[in-house]
Amino acid sequence: MIGHDRAAALVILAGAAAYLIGARRLVSPAMADPLGPSAFPTLLGGSLLLLAVVLLLFPPASPGEPAPPSGKRLARFGRSGLVLALLVANALTMEWLGYALSTFLFFLGALIVLGEKPWPRGLLFSVTFTGGLYLLFARVLSLTLPVGAIFGGR
Repeated sequence: MIGHDRAAALVILAGAAAYLIGARRLVSPAMADPLGPSAFPTLLGGSLLLLAVVLLLFPPASPGEPAPPSGKRLARFGRSGLVLALLVANALTMEWLGYALSTFLFFLGALIVLGEKPWPRGLLFSVTFTGGLYLLFARVLSLTLPVGAIFGGR
C-alpha cells in the first residue's frame, strides 16, 4: 500500500507537470528577451517536480511517532493539494490576470489554506513578497512579466 507521503508526492508531481505545461504557454514579447516570461514559472515548476520525485523516492521516516488519524492525514493532504491547485491556477491565469495580481492571489490563497489569517499579516506578506519578486525579476533581472489581458496587456 502506498503511504500518504508518496501519495502526496504523486499529486505534487502531477501538479508540477501541469504547472510546467502552463508555463510553456506564456507568450514571449515581441522584443528580444533572453529568458522570456516562462523562465521563473519553469524554474519553479521544475523545482517542484524535482522535490516531488525526491519525496516519492525517499519519504520521511518518523520512527516511534504514531501515525496521525486518517482524518488529520486527509486534512494535511487536502491542504497540500489546495496549495498545489493554487500554484497551477497561478500559472494558468498569469497571462490573463498579469504577474502581480495572479501572484498576489496565489500567496494570499496559500496562506489562508495553510491557516494564516488574511488580515493583516497574510495581506502584508502577500503584497510584500509579490512586490519583492516583481522588483527582482523586472528590475534586477530585467525580465518581462505579463501585464495581464484584463489590464490591456497582450
